[in-house]
Amino acid sequence: VKRNKATAPTEDSEMPPALRTFLYITAAVTGAVILVVEILGAKMLSPYLGTSHFVWTAQIAVTLVALSVGYYAGGWLVDRSPKLSHLYYAILAAAVYLCATVPMVKPLCLKLMRLPLEWAALLASSFLFLVPLALLAMTGPFLVRMLTQSVKTIGTNMGRLTAISTLGSVAGA
Repeated sequence: VKRNKATAPTEDSEMPPALRTFLYITAAVTGAVILVVEILGAKMLSPYLGTSHFVWTAQIAVTLVALSVGYYAGGWLVDRSPKLSHLYYAILAAAVYLCATVPMVKPLCLKLMRLPLEWAALLASSFLFLVPLALLAMTGPFLVRMLTQSVKTIGTNMGRLTAISTLGSVAGA
């Protein structure tokens, strides 16, 4: 059976330990970045929209929606094309998007200030952070699929990845 080098091996134990470690590091780093974007996103909006519960609620809501979208999209994509390159392109796209939108924070918020605060915060947070957070959230489903080839180990792998990603979030805080 021919196997594409970018696809997951057929048994959990076939994956080289260095690659497995790299994938766990990916889980930790993306977990950290997600929390950093969530927290710093609200701080980026604060000079223009303030720090009220509307801003924080919008940022948290957008983060949760983005995570849901990313988990779903990541699972869908990895089931159709289990290539690690897709995951790392998504991570790169998230980084590029975030870098490109930083200069847009002030003009966007100034335009949105005409709206009620809750709408301004929700729209600003959605435009600036929904896409990159969704792209980063694709990591979990991708890594579960890439690290697991046996139903017998899916629970262990999912638990380990979730723990590593969450610890990455704590480190990012």
